[in-house]
Amino acid sequence: MKSLKHLLAAASLLVALPSVAGTYEWTTSFAMGVTQYQVDDGNSIDLWVACPTDRGISAGLTVDGTHISSEQQPGFDLLVDGELYSNPFFTNCRVCDANFRQAFWDAFRQANKLKAVVGDRVINLPTTNLSELLAPFDDPANPCQSAWW
Repeated sequence: MKSLKHLLAAASLLVALPSVAGTYEWTTSFAMGVTQYQVDDGNSIDLWVACPTDRGISAGLTVDGTHISSEQQPGFDLLVDGELYSNPFFTNCRVCDANFRQAFWDAFRQANKLKAVVGDRVINLPTTNLSELLAPFDDPANPCQSAWW
């Protein structure tokens, strides 16, 4: 009986562990008019980019259970191959739109090293599959558009 309890406890850990582990690579999904790109590093860090068909891009970062939205200032920053982009997914102003279109998007989709910056904390994020999933900004297949139309 004692060994059965141990066996059941061990089996429950095997079932629970895969749900905690991250994908370590970018994935995409589509639901209710929104294309979403997401990466999870398995350490309570999750970055998602939402591209709705009826409005501009937004993004969110979850760090240790705390959610930070690009829609709420100051948002979060990204280091892309050593270049700092301040709240790059906030595109609801002329300058924000220009930075997003002309500098950030192509750098982001082709990133070799990606880091989120929240306050004094710098967090490494995976880039696997990012360039394969994200289309160039002007590509008709790209669902991600600026909020500044």
